[in-house]
Amino acid sequence: MSIPSWTYIEVVMRILVSIVVAAGIIASVLLSGSSLLSAEATAEATVVESSAPVPSEENVSVVISETSTSAVAATSGIAITSTDREAATGRWGLDRIAVSAAWDSVSSFRPVLVAVLDTGIDPNSSIANRVKAGIDFTGGGNTDDEHGHGTHMTSTIAAIAPNASFINLKVADARGRCDSLTVAKAIRWAADRGVQIINVSLEVEPSDELSSAVSHAWQMGAIVIAAAGNGGTTTPTYPAAYVNAIAVAGTNQNDGLTVMSNHGDWVDVAAPGSTINAEIPGGEFGNETGTSPAASHVSGVAALLYGVALDVSGNGFVNDEVRSAIEENAMPVAIDGLGSGIVNASTSVLAIAA
Repeated sequence: MSIPSWTYIEVVMRILVSIVVAAGIIASVLLSGSSLLSAEATAEATVVESSAPVPSEENVSVVISETSTSAVAATSGIAITSTDREAATGRWGLDRIAVSAAWDSVSSFRPVLVAVLDTGIDPNSSIANRVKAGIDFTGGGNTDDEHGHGTHMTSTIAAIAPNASFINLKVADARGRCDSLTVAKAIRWAADRGVQIINVSLEVEPSDELSSAVSHAWQMGAIVIAAAGNGGTTTPTYPAAYVNAIAVAGTNQNDGLTVMSNHGDWVDVAAPGSTINAEIPGGEFGNETGTSPAASHVSGVAALLYGVALDVSGNGFVNDEVRSAIEENAMPVAIDGLGSGIVNASTSVLAIAA
């Protein structure tokens, strides 16, 4: 059995976390500045202003309909620009998964729509113009990011996939609290409106509603990409562990596990999740560590793949082709419990675009 590659600092962190958990201080919270957990905060969804006014759910549906791409009908592609390359500079995670090489392997990528289920997205961020609509599922009355987590996740996806536009589905409050039913509602809402990728960088309690929503998304041609969680165990977490979701563990710069990353035979792939630098509210950049940013890396790769994939199976969707490309072209690592290994954007795009 392989031994996880942990640094001295990570070992110390694990010991400290064990002490804190034993004291019962964070018995219900995952350790990571970028991870969210369940709490009782359900609410009906309301449409609020995002980067542009969205006065009704009907208008949101129109926006999504115009932005989404068919599995069989190609639309005009989006070419990678020098601005995109500049935005990717200095992000070690993008380098590790060969994003630049993936960009160079094709001439352009079709536009793709990504739903980010999180704490919201900063309306004043540099990626605000790519946020097509915002829905508040928390009852707070806005889709602003009062926590910082959602903006950070979206920033990473946006840096990897310049062809991605976003639907901001706020399911967690300013303290990062959310619950299973709210997440299930948001997943189903997104799937029913043609969103292709649903990024869920959080963990909630398993439920029949959540399992059904993840399966429904898959049946509608979408992929739920979820963080494996930061408990440092092999215990499955949800929605990541559902068979129709892609469960993502986190790795560090040495291809070892990030601090407290969950792992196990239920994990599908891994991605960079240690000291990930991305935009946060206020026009600044900050670092996050955990499986949350790891999941956002995979969602970015998935967005590139949706931008070039063809419906080879003939089922009317490309989510099966995209998932196969992600898992079959991952880079194996000498650690048990990381599924197929670390995602590789370049080999995945080459495989699916061939």
